[in-house]
Amino acid sequence: MRHLLPVCACLMAISVSAHGALAQVSKRIFDVQLGSPVSKLPSDQWVDPSCGTNGGPPSIRLDSFAEFAKCRTERDTGLHEVWFIYDDEWEYIARAYRDPGEIGRYSANTFYSQPIITSLLIDDGGLVQGYRVVTDPRAPDDVRLLAHTLTDVFKAQFGVGDWQCVDLPQLEQEKPVDGTFVKRDCVSVSADRYVKVQGRLLRKPGQGNFDVAPEGYFESSALLEVNSTDAVKPVPCCQATAFQ
Repeated sequence: MRHLLPVCACLMAISVSAHGALAQVSKRIFDVQLGSPVSKLPSDQWVDPSCGTNGGPPSIRLDSFAEFAKCRTERDTGLHEVWFIYDDEWEYIARAYRDPGEIGRYSANTFYSQPIITSLLIDDGGLVQGYRVVTDPRAPDDVRLLAHTLTDVFKAQFGVGDWQCVDLPQLEQEKPVDGTFVKRDCVSVSADRYVKVQGRLLRKPGQGNFDVAPEGYFESSALLEVNSTDAVKPVPCCQATAFQ
């Protein structure tokens, strides 16, 4: 059997390398066309659809995106949130091969090395009217500590634009993390879409009342939400002064 191992390793490398060309053209949530029907979604690449929980973990499992109506409409948007993940088959192959470089290359459900939660926002007619991307709070502490920095990356997906941002006040019992406090909300409104970006780096009440806070007791997160202005009425960002 030993003489087969180099052959297996070679075949594995060829297979993963060949998939690399395909991975470069895989559809991402940023590619979704607002107003497109769920029938046009790349269901071979976006898998395991379930009802979403406002950027949280999945709830009711769906057989396909076409079953979106099983998910309750959100109070704020009036849309059905459908959670999904990118097909991660090749990531698992790389993990079985124990190749750190290939694992990083094929980590499907990450964005700039941050694990993310992705969901679509669908209207009653089965049209995709928005989407949501949230950093995953289950990420290791050293990774999650930098999650809030994705806000600038999210904004860059839509160009510099006319962003209206506000730094929200630090509430009682909220604490900085290593001297840094981030609690910023931003919005950008164009003719066809409304984009919201939020970043947080802080210790919430109950996480900071220690001489030395226990490891992991902090929130570091970033949220992106994009909606069609035809489906969702834009909400002003806190009467903020515009800055980028």
